[in-house]
Amino acid sequence: MSELNLWQKLVKVREVAGGFSKDTKGYGYSYVSGNQVLSKIKDKMNELNLLLLPSTQVGEHHTHAYKTAKGKDALDFVVKGEMSYTWINGDNPTERETVTWAYYGQQDEISKAYGSALTYSERYYLLKSLGLPTDEDDPDGKDSKGNEPAAREQPKQPPSALKAKWKLLNNNSLEGFNEWVAKKTGEKWSYSDMEQALIKKIQEKKAGEENNQ
Repeated sequence: MSELNLWQKLVKVREVAGGFSKDTKGYGYSYVSGNQVLSKIKDKMNELNLLLLPSTQVGEHHTHAYKTAKGKDALDFVVKGEMSYTWINGDNPTERETVTWAYYGQQDEISKAYGSALTYSERYYLLKSLGLPTDEDDPDGKDSKGNEPAAREQPKQPPSALKAKWKLLNNNSLEGFNEWVAKKTGEKWSYSDMEQALIKKIQEKKAGEENNQ
């Protein structure tokens, strides 16, 4: 039997947890997997005879209709509710620490929405409650690529073909082009989209020149 109290055990768990990195991808996001979080602390929890029990209340749910990036109709279920997590010292079960929490989830099936809500809730509860260091790998500190499975990551520099088209508009500044690319990329445009926009600009410029003749 350990002589440590509940809160001393929690400190021991925090000490072995270390930092995390985004090791899983889904729907265009990179994130810290629940397996990575749990694998770093479960052995220490077992060693210390430490338990973490969740408790949920019946919450709310509604549907959310929207169009995908490809213009298709989609319907998701959104669930939310109150919950709590209780740390229990297995060597002295009267020592307990209960923290109120919440869950939120959105998926195309209500059961999946509820399941993902609990998964995300557990992951981020552990990260936040233990004050685990994440530094440059903070799961909320890096850019994501959007919430569509087909979302594409943009290269840092525009391809030469786009640079050539940009010059046709007499805008030869690479800095100016990169600013334009950054703006369009922020709107989740692909380079194909930007190429079409450039072609349209060139056509409009030529039409304007012809009208002025």
